[in-house]
Amino acid sequence: QEWLETTYPELEKRAENEDADIFWCDETGAAADAYSGCGYAREGEPATIQVPEAHLRMNQISAVSNSGEVRFMTDAQTMTAALFITFLERLLRSTTGKIFLIADRLKAHQAAAVDAWLVNHADRLELFYLPRYAPERNVDEYLNNDLKGQINAQGLPHSQNELRTRIQHFMRKLLH
Repeated sequence: QEWLETTYPELEKRAENEDADIFWCDETGAAADAYSGCGYAREGEPATIQVPEAHLRMNQISAVSNSGEVRFMTDAQTMTAALFITFLERLLRSTTGKIFLIADRLKAHQAAAVDAWLVNHADRLELFYLPRYAPERNVDEYLNNDLKGQINAQGLPHSQNELRTRIQHFMRKLLH
């Protein structure tokens, strides 16, 4: 409640005074064998769905601004401090102004390497943390939900490449 009533309004005022854009950041993993829909079967029979033999997974980090701009990066590895810094560098290259980035408290976001990087880029980017256990406050979570609902809509992907292509297609469509 304090974050909603005090912290975020102060952040908005600072952003306006410093001509900074506010972005909301989050990571998600998409799996080819995850099925978000409902299964149906005849009474007494289990509902089944075809899944690829190999467990196909792709991760994405994205940021959505208050004005609706979207930035994203897909990768097969789990989020690490180094990968997060790569995303931050790309985020800065995509704009000339200052960015206030709001993120959750993932260990990769709070790593010493990230803190050191932020010190060297404080004039361009500041990182703010959401309260713990408050994913509903992060607008990027809604993007992740839409993404997961769409990537398997045409059937399950057969390879990691196809999964990545579907994620990128959805995100590029969103960008436009």
